[in-house]
Amino acid sequence: MNEWPPVPMWHKAVPTPPGRPPLVWLVGVHGGAGTTSLAASMSWTGDAGRRWPGRIGLVRDMDSPLVVLVARTHMSGIAALEHALLAHEHDATPAGSNLVGIVTVADSARPLSPAVAKRREGVEARAVDIGAEVWRLPWLEQWRELEPHRLPVWSPDSVSSPVDEGDATRTPPQPVRQFAEQLFIASRAVGMRLTASDDTEHRNTG
Repeated sequence: MNEWPPVPMWHKAVPTPPGRPPLVWLVGVHGGAGTTSLAASMSWTGDAGRRWPGRIGLVRDMDSPLVVLVARTHMSGIAALEHALLAHEHDATPAGSNLVGIVTVADSARPLSPAVAKRREGVEARAVDIGAEVWRLPWLEQWRELEPHRLPVWSPDSVSSPVDEGDATRTPPQPVRQFAEQLFIASRAVGMRLTASDDTEHRNTG
């Protein structure tokens, strides 16, 4: 492949609050992509900011290899997302990175212009071609007034919890809940596949 500039990456473990390490990392391809709010709403994800995790491994004290790219739906956001996908295709992302998917977050309640919509469709097709999932989140008016620490957490066992659509501090909006459930299933499937592959490799070389 052609030479490609390496993406920004963490050269140490990604800083996270104490507790269970993230199953998957949310990486913003530009400032203001929405990783902080999304990670605050999903307890099993981590906010990697605008840098890819670099200390990747399936053992303790290493970062999960699973990554989801996050972008807003303005033209510069979609362009940055495409650039990140190209970097991954050209092996300019940290060795061992596994791109679970991409998610675009609406930057306005208004419909996308034809030019932006077409560019996004092209980028999404590129993501699908390399085996990544594609998600879209609409404009979330409820989140305009909430700081990340006030956002409710949605975990896999939250499906049995009461849903209060009228209070954004108690329940994430329905599109976020749906995204969280689909992302958890996709990430767990990829994680299990990687673990099985790693176990097979160790047996073959042991």
